[in-house]
Amino acid sequence: MSVAADTPFGSSGGWRVTNVVRNPWGQVLHTGGGRYLSDAARAYMDRLLAQQRVPDTERRRHHYVPQAYLRQWSFDGRRVWTLDTVTGAVKPLGTRDVCVNEDFYRVIGPDGAPHNRVEKLFGVVDTELRRVQRLFVDLEDPETLEFDDLLSLGITVAVQRMRTLQQRRVQLQYNAWMAAQNPRYQSIADDEQNPHQSAGIHTELLFKAMWDAADVLIKRQIEVWHDPKARFMTCDAPVMVPFVRNERPGTMDAPYVIWPVSPQRVVALSRNDVGEKAVIREATGELVGTVREAVEQGRERMIFASEAQRDRLPARKLFRRRTQVRLRCSDRGPHGEYVAPPGCVVKMSEAFADKPDVALCDQGLHSPAPAMLNFV
Repeated sequence: MSVAADTPFGSSGGWRVTNVVRNPWGQVLHTGGGRYLSDAARAYMDRLLAQQRVPDTERRRHHYVPQAYLRQWSFDGRRVWTLDTVTGAVKPLGTRDVCVNEDFYRVIGPDGAPHNRVEKLFGVVDTELRRVQRLFVDLEDPETLEFDDLLSLGITVAVQRMRTLQQRRVQLQYNAWMAAQNPRYQSIADDEQNPHQSAGIHTELLFKAMWDAADVLIKRQIEVWHDPKARFMTCDAPVMVPFVRNERPGTMDAPYVIWPVSPQRVVALSRNDVGEKAVIREATGELVGTVREAVEQGRERMIFASEAQRDRLPARKLFRRRTQVRLRCSDRGPHGEYVAPPGCVVKMSEAFADKPDVALCDQGLHSPAPAMLNFV
């Protein structure tokens, strides 16, 4: 249901209904940040929590994009065609060797010792991600989807978007700016005393925020874009919110949140609610172009394509820009309240740029933050 104000904000007028759309799920699309879960979602949480008690693992190479996800683009089940946008090299790489960092999820435990159990949690996440991916790769009848599938899609998209190398880098940029404004503000960058600090804070914030993020996503209309020509690509930040005039809107405002699930299919979470569980659309050239641009702009470094599309990887394109922090001053607070000079509110978003996009007021309220450039 959509509503609009009859009268200006703050007056004594009420609201009027402008549009009514049926809820095809038959349930309230809200988990209260994970407090109100279905049986299947609760079982998923129990599986996550159980991993906190398992023995540590010696494995140190951690994938921030699951191998099983990338195999959907593989030509032999082990390798995928890859464009390195830094070097311009196009070659097949093993899924074991892409989107992986040493100790990426290694954190310090309550006893002060480092451990790899967070990777065990992501094993649960990856198993569910693969199930949801296959569900939408094979989906023919949207009415077969159940409410638990919607919840799983929301949590899968939310976690995959937040867990990447790109999001950690953006967090480090923003944290460097905050630390420059207040020396007592905690830096999350690794140092000699805590070489796993950024991993610990990144993963803690991720698991705290995942259900709130999912609550935003499950209110969107599911669209499945189907391309019989199998022209869809993906990248090392595979859940994409496309930039609008070089600024990335928030997930509440973006026209689409895009998740390629195969060369033939993309799951697009749309603001255009039509009251259906899912809408399967044959992908026009325009939609294929929308996904391609989102992949090229949204990637961190790597772009992946199927065997049939490897010659269409943009190997000759210069990739000088990628996701960076954008900071602007405003005279409005988070809820629209006016902030009189000399005060101001710094708003953070993400920009498509070659370095952090910082343009703040000259009232002497903000300190330079050159450390942001360490995470370009």
